[in-house]
Amino acid sequence: MPPISGPADRRRRWTPREQILAIGPLLFFWTLTATLLWVSAEQDVVPTERLFLDAASVADEPWYTGLLHEIGVLGWTVAATAALAGAFVASLASRRRAAWFLGSGALLTIVLLTDDLTGFHSEVGPRIGLPKFTTIGAILGGSVVWVLLNWREISRTRWLILLSSLGALALSVLVDVERRTSDVHIFFEDAPKLFGIVGWATYFVFTSIDLTRSAVGRRVGGEAA
Repeated sequence: MPPISGPADRRRRWTPREQILAIGPLLFFWTLTATLLWVSAEQDVVPTERLFLDAASVADEPWYTGLLHEIGVLGWTVAATAALAGAFVASLASRRRAAWFLGSGALLTIVLLTDDLTGFHSEVGPRIGLPKFTTIGAILGGSVVWVLLNWREISRTRWLILLSSLGALALSVLVDVERRTSDVHIFFEDAPKLFGIVGWATYFVFTSIDLTRSAVGRRVGGEAA
């Protein structure tokens, strides 16, 4: 039985000149990195080890200190990356609503990631005069606006996963209303949060996969016709 032929692979080898030109984005991001490193070296407020070393190492704590928190940060990162990739595919396929839906979802996820990574709502914000629940309210409001603006696109996805994730995150916020007083309280606040993050990442990964399959299948079908 002869192999089934697919669409032609239009890729080609890059010439040395094209390779040199293509390194531009790397140089740009390396410049940003070098600037960040220069600033960290010039400042004398925060010890260098606190900026470069793992928090557990600096505090002389066991390696597993904050492990579940780091898994949560990775979950937000996976979700943001998947959403951005899906938005890119959607833009290539001229699906503007889907591109906006996933792109804005990625932006919202980055906000959630930044808050979780820095502890902004609980630590940084209050120190600069921004109440904890003001930050939480702003994030919740932004999330509601995102859902309302994109409910048509959401209805075409595996929305039950998203609903489950939002429910778990909402439960975490409700528990966070009270001040942490024990390990039990911490568990019942952060456990739903981790469930919510994993669900959030799962939703955006599969949403981007489904959209990519749809876009590629439509393109291949059009070329075959």
